[in-house]
Amino acid sequence: MWATVEGGEEKRTGEMDTGQTPSQGFTGTVSLQLTDLLQMFCLSRGDLLVRVTSGEGTGTIYVHAGQIQHAHTEAVEGEAAFFEILGWRDGHFEMLPYHDCGQDSIDKPWEHMLLEAMRQRDESLAAGQAEGILPGDFDGLDDNMAECAALEEELDLVFDKLEFDAQDFQDLPSGEVPGESQVPATTKVLVVDDSSFFSRQLQRMLEADPDIEVVGVAKNGQDALLFLATKPKVDVITLDINMPVMQGDTTLKHIMIRHPIPVLILSSFQPQSLPKIFEFLQVGAIDFFSKPTAHEDMNVYGRRLRDLIKRASQAHVSHFKRWRKSKLDASTLLSDESQVGRRILVILGAEGAYMDWFRLPLATLVSRGLVIGLQKLSDPFLARYCQLIEEGTGARTEPLVRSMWLKPGSFFFGNANQRVSLNLVSDTKSLGVEIPSSPELTWQNGVQVWLEQLASQAGDNLSVFCLSATHPLPGETVEHLLNCKVKMILPQKHGLMCTKLVESIAAFAPLYPKQVIWANPENLTEVWLKDE
Repeated sequence: MWATVEGGEEKRTGEMDTGQTPSQGFTGTVSLQLTDLLQMFCLSRGDLLVRVTSGEGTGTIYVHAGQIQHAHTEAVEGEAAFFEILGWRDGHFEMLPYHDCGQDSIDKPWEHMLLEAMRQRDESLAAGQAEGILPGDFDGLDDNMAECAALEEELDLVFDKLEFDAQDFQDLPSGEVPGESQVPATTKVLVVDDSSFFSRQLQRMLEADPDIEVVGVAKNGQDALLFLATKPKVDVITLDINMPVMQGDTTLKHIMIRHPIPVLILSSFQPQSLPKIFEFLQVGAIDFFSKPTAHEDMNVYGRRLRDLIKRASQAHVSHFKRWRKSKLDASTLLSDESQVGRRILVILGAEGAYMDWFRLPLATLVSRGLVIGLQKLSDPFLARYCQLIEEGTGARTEPLVRSMWLKPGSFFFGNANQRVSLNLVSDTKSLGVEIPSSPELTWQNGVQVWLEQLASQAGDNLSVFCLSATHPLPGETVEHLLNCKVKMILPQKHGLMCTKLVESIAAFAPLYPKQVIWANPENLTEVWLKDE
């Protein structure tokens, strides 16, 4: 929603001709979005009364001493009215002389209110597209199905070539993959978002860390590609999903083809958004992170986002392999439950691992023993992601969200964000998992809780397989696992976008050559069950 303000001074002329051109003063046009106007007055601690007229209604917003004081529409007032007004897709607004309305119906900081309004707007756009309604006419590749198909084909060729090239070398436990880059001293970020307000807030939030620099801001995918064409130094890109001109998914495909840079999807998400997120992960996005809500602690949010940005910058996008669903080989399944062993396999994954799960022979693995997956993933997305894994692999998949007994035959998928108490009953080949109410743990701390308890109880019946992750496993934890005779199975690093987890364990291979071993998804079952 925009307004145009025109201003200038009248031309003044006198009766005496001085031979000089009279002063023209200043004239010009200022175009503002409503969010820009509100931010300007809030930052200046000013007073503002703005009346908004739209095809969807009329409303008024009051700003007093730099804080959003009150808002009302024809039907509601307070926060609900404010969010409704900023959610209107068209209209115009006018600035009026401020007067005290006598109401203070909004008490949240203006930054939170504007961020929440942007988040709700993104959700509305996503919902409209899910129903086949596009808010406005989108130009570019999204309207050309033939060109989109050609883009998909080109993307397949790029990933096929990368996978072919990866066969020219093999990882050694202490070796480095050719072409791997070191962590940059300063992480350089390109922000791609159509909200100028959010982009400014994001830049300020990221650059609160002196080791992060926002080197560019693009308001849509087309602008982002034009910026990248100049070959600037960019370590990571934050990408919104819903944008005009060129949508986020088309933008991501172009980036992966022409500018293989780690991409973090930064948008407004709900659990029902997961299928759309999944499309981005299938194309090579390293991770996804939700825009903040009005109720979040912005300091905590900023720390988490900055940490993820710096970790994402370490990803090797050239290692990404596109997943293609394969037919399940029923002959590999063990149908006789009496032959199921006591072995336990724990699979770990975090940044860059979202598509790795679909390449694993999970249906075969769960028929041979107890299999547990621990992925860094927010609770609201866990159940739906389990459905996607089950549909993609054929393995019955259950979310680890409550206290329960685990037995072979199902794949149990959790996020390790809560403290657990484990009780292994070897005779029944079952594991009791108690999840008491407790403060949320980080993924890496939760993983340590799981592994240390399982190692103490299962010993050499426990194996650990690692996927992509930027979090290393502490040396003392690895040493404890190895001393408990745990088998650590590692994939080749050229198949992982993020290698820190594997590297932290591979360092122990010279001391424990029989326990730190290598495998890939194709032979994981064989390596896991060797010597059974």
